[in-house]
Amino acid sequence: MGDDFNYMNAKMYFKSMDRLITHFNDKYDDITLIYSTPSNYIDTISKLDHTWPTKYDDMFPYADNENSFWTGYFTSRANDKEYIRRG
Repeated sequence: MGDDFNYMNAKMYFKSMDRLITHFNDKYDDITLIYSTPSNYIDTISKLDHTWPTKYDDMFPYADNENSFWTGYFTSRANDKEYIRRG
């Protein structure tokens, strides 16, 4: 959810999210949308007792649209890459 420039107007953003959450929760009985935290997400995923694959190679370079390539995004932060992988 979101990217670099989506949070310029937090009041408008959260008002829209509140409306979407209310709409989905009122319309669908089989799901419940909530605001959460990364730790709540990880705790819930952990309860699934599922073995997730480990990715060892880089996903970079990649393109998020026809003429927008992300190359070398982490090359200047090799330690960050290791920390992320260990995490």
